[in-house]
Amino acid sequence: MALCGEDHKKLLHRISRIEGQIRGIRKMVEEDRDCLEVLKQIAAVSGAVRSLGMVILEDHLKGCVSNAIRDKGEDDQLIHQVIEIFNKFSK
Repeated sequence: MALCGEDHKKLLHRISRIEGQIRGIRKMVEEDRDCLEVLKQIAAVSGAVRSLGMVILEDHLKGCVSNAIRDKGEDDQLIHQVIEIFNKFSK
């Protein structure tokens, strides 16, 4: 199944920023930077990844899931998949 949202350019931009943050963390470790500085950057990356996931999840709910429910397709399977994803994000 393809991504539901239509603005892949924005998603790719977010991913590029996250990749840059990860490279920055690697550089900080290589430079033996202060633990708290590294941890702050890890927290920032974690938040950015979580935010990216929520954007994709929202697009999925508004697009794929909404269309499937409207079409009376595989309601039970989709609801199970959405619950499974919510459980993964809530950890």
